[in-house]
Amino acid sequence: MKTPLRLRMFFWLVALLMLFVAFQFAIFSIIEFRAWLHHPGENLRDHLMEAVMGVVWDLAALPILIGVAWWISRRMIRPIQTITVAADNICSGHFEDRISTVNMPDDEMRRMATTINAAFDYYHDAVERLRRFSGDASHQLRTPLASMQSVGEVALSRDRSPEEYRQALANMLEEVRRMSRVTEQLLRLARLDRTEVRSSFIRLDLGQVAHRTAVIFQPLCDEKRVSLRVETENGLQILGHEDLLIEMMANLLDNALRLTPDGGDILLKAESESTGEVLLTVADTGPGIAPELAELVFELFGQVPGSRQTGAGLGLAIVAAIAKVHGGRAELNRMHTRGAVFHVRLPRLPTTC
Repeated sequence: MKTPLRLRMFFWLVALLMLFVAFQFAIFSIIEFRAWLHHPGENLRDHLMEAVMGVVWDLAALPILIGVAWWISRRMIRPIQTITVAADNICSGHFEDRISTVNMPDDEMRRMATTINAAFDYYHDAVERLRRFSGDASHQLRTPLASMQSVGEVALSRDRSPEEYRQALANMLEEVRRMSRVTEQLLRLARLDRTEVRSSFIRLDLGQVAHRTAVIFQPLCDEKRVSLRVETENGLQILGHEDLLIEMMANLLDNALRLTPDGGDILLKAESESTGEVLLTVADTGPGIAPELAELVFELFGQVPGSRQTGAGLGLAIVAAIAKVHGGRAELNRMHTRGAVFHVRLPRLPTTC
């Protein structure tokens, strides 16, 4: 049977007390012996009895000292018991519980509890991401799978011409492409882990990233006869991941292109703000988005009203996630009345390191 930590600590404290008593007796004995050497006419036994009486008084106070040792061991072990109880609750499924550090002194125990709480936060976030991914994946993949099954069953219900079979296969292939797009986007969201992504951040000029994104998107705008205008300031230095930032801007431009009618305009703008942030703006000349939907459009599978194409509703959720992992935020301009205007604010780095 294992001895509890509190009992082991108590035994060590008692052993330390006994060692102190023995050490004190030895010191007293040496002092009395040296006193006898200076006064050899006195009785040595009387000197030693004085040392013994000092130890007797120590032994008389020993029960009180043992009680104090028991209280000290209990008080010292209390933070560990608090940590153990909280950890047991979390392991039992209460993922929202945390170790209370209110009554803990600012010492190693409190720092350990704070570190464990941070680890539990990370664990809880990972479990939540896995849960959301599982639910979102099953929700989004259920419809195309059901559609493929229906098309297949109808195609096999009777003999059909080669053209009808070809059309059925084309429909099924389109659903497969849709499933692939949704799965890829869900995986991208699940992999946007803040710690891992931030470790690969480098110094970037957001204006240059915006121009590179516009070059990629220009052919799609030309096909729809939509004017894409880029306005950027020089020296907009940020810390980030270039591929993720390009993907963030591409999703905003893709959303704007869906909302903008043929012959419309899209503006991609990057500028500095007095708050020390970099403001990225994507504005279109489409029908706009109602202010009450400003938060909804950034949620998973939140469809943008007025979109001419069918999407999974993940583009703007990815925009919000990429902005967050860069220490920024994405928002819809609620005050704009013509077209949709999206803003992304990111922390700006000083011009020189």
